[in-house]
Parts: sequence; C-alpha cells; structure tokens
Amino acid sequence: MSSTSSIGSKPISPFPRRLFAGFFARGPDRDEAPERAGDCDDPCQDGSAGIHRGELCRKTFMTTYLVTGGAGFIGHHLVARLLDEGHRVIALDNGRSGRWDRVDARAERDERGIEDLTVEEWRARLDEVDVLYHLAAEKYNSSSSTPERVLDVNVVATERLFRAAVGAVEKTVFTSSLYAYGSMGPETMREADLPVPVTHYGASKLMGEHLLRVMARDAPFAWTVARLFFIYGPSQWAEGGYKSVIFSNFERIAAGVAPTIRGDGEQILDYVYIDDCIDALRLLEDHRLDGRTFNVATSSGVSINQLTSLMTEVSGYDGPVETVAADWTAGSRRVGDPEHLRGVGWLPKTELRDGLSHVWRWMNDR
Repeated sequence: MSSTSSIGSKPISPFPRRLFAGFFARGPDRDEAPERAGDCDDPCQDGSAGIHRGELCRKTFMTTYLVTGGAGFIGHHLVARLLDEGHRVIALDNGRSGRWDRVDARAERDERGIEDLTVEEWRARLDEVDVLYHLAAEKYNSSSSTPERVLDVNVVATERLFRAAVGAVEKTVFTSSLYAYGSMGPETMREADLPVPVTHYGASKLMGEHLLRVMARDAPFAWTVARLFFIYGPSQWAEGGYKSVIFSNFERIAAGVAPTIRGDGEQILDYVYIDDCIDALRLLEDHRLDGRTFNVATSSGVSINQLTSLMTEVSGYDGPVETVAADWTAGSRRVGDPEHLRGVGWLPKTELRDGLSHVWRWMNDR
C-alpha cells in the first residue's frame, strides 16, 4: 500500500514528525525562524537557528511525549515506536493491568495512575511535554463489576488530565473504543454513526470524547480521537485479569489443551495487528487531523470459528476444539469501517494469518 495520502495538496505520512519547521525553543523572537543562528536572540545550543516555543531549545525530532497507560499492551508498543524514532518518552502507568517489565528501558517511568494526580500535579507533569497520548483506562471487563471505578478513572480523572493539557501540550491523541458505538451488529460501525453506548465502559469512553470537545470550546486545544477495535499482537498478556481469545487459546494450545469456542463460534470481530494500530496512532498526531474521530479497524470481520481455524494452522495443532456455553457475545458482529483513516492513507498491512504467526512465535520465544 502507499504510505502517504493527502489532505488538499499536502502529503501526510503515517510516521509524522512535528509539523513545526526546523528547531524550536522559547525566546523573544517567538515563532520566527531566522536563516542563521546569529540572527536568533536565543539560538539552540548546537548553534542552529530556532523557532521559539519554550524555555528549552530542542530539535524538532526530539519531541517529548507522555503516554498514559504506557505499560499496557498498546501503550508499551507505542512507547517503543516513539523511542525508536528518536524521541523522549515518559510512560505513566500504575501497573494495575500494565507490566513494567515489558516497557523499553529507555523510557522515563512515572508509576502513578491517572486518578492519582490533581490538575495542578498534571500541569507540573505536562510542563515539559509536547504531545500527550492518553491510553490509560479502566478496562471493559470492569464495567459490570466495578462501574464506579470505570467512571472515576475514565471520566473524572480523564477530565482533570484534559483540563491540565489545555494550553500545555501541542496535541492530545485519545484512544476511545468501539464500545462507544454500543452496536453489536449487524451493520458495520462507521464514524458517522450516532454512538449509543450500552455499558458503563462505552459511555465512559464516549464521555472522554465529549470532554475533548468541551475543552476546545474556550481555549486552543488540539485533539484527535482513535476508536480502537480488537487490537492484537505479541506481548498481549492478560490485561486487568482479562485474556483475549487469541492469547487464551494460544496459551491452551501451547499447554497441549484444546482451544475453546463459545457457543456456535459465529461471533464476528474486527482484528487489527498492533503494528498497524501504532501506525494509525502516529498518523493521528498530524495537526491537519485535529478535531476528528477515526475508527482503527479493518472492515474485515472474522468469526471465532475462522479465527480458531487459523490459530490451529499456524501453531500446527491438530487436536480437538472444545465447545463451551455461549455468552453475551452470541450472534454479535463488531466490525468497523476505517473510512476516515483510508482517506489519509492508512490501510492495515498485516494479514490476520501473519499476525497470528507473529503472536505464536512470540509465545514460544518468551
């Protein structure tokens, strides 16, 4: 696939650097980019001319990122990508469902939960941050068992973070969820659909989206929303006690135990490989996408029966498959149309079989 598309006449890369030209710092000639360092009242320490945006002079490629939920499955992959691109990264996570042992050692660690910080403490934390990726959340499986905590973390604590981010960071990328839609099928979920969440979790993620819009009404505040579908890949441990069907059944196969299928196995899900998800999240930092919502999905649903068949193929398992009682997912179809992402050049590159092979290889190598 092509790695770039365009909005108007300007190409958009799925691996954007900051859109600010040259270098940036802060000083009296704010927003001016002199041709020579000698023309700059407060040049960068390496002698380069700069655009002044703060008290420290930093090169454009050394952006400082804060990733909440940085020790989670998606979070630690995002942290690693940002570090590999040459950026400074602060990973914030309380470790309740994340695992610090999988976080790249180059990252700076903040072992607090988002609910632990006041607005003032967030402002101090964000003072040195350029871009905020807000991934931390109380998980879907907690929605029925601890709804108060879901709302406290995903709404109340998130509101404090967003309030502090106004005027403090250049961009906020927020990971919402397919559960904001509320629909379980049969129609494909599209960004233009009216969300009608049916769980505390879905409602809390939709509220997070609305909070971004509220914050942007009265002050400059750049944001983009990513509604994630079923993200999978290596190092997807049990998050908050919940095991994805991929991790769970590969774990059973590795132990010589039959994988399981709930009910008739015709539940249909939309799986996105982790690398493709991170590509999308990096793309959404682009300021030309501010104020928009994007499905991170493939539009290709796969049934649990088909998924299990692929898993047995890539693992070489030739034993029985166990059928267990159906649950609330029976008859559901959770597939998203990534229309907005397609429009800016993103397409999933990893076939499901290849992605499952990567996961199986990781499970055997760990």
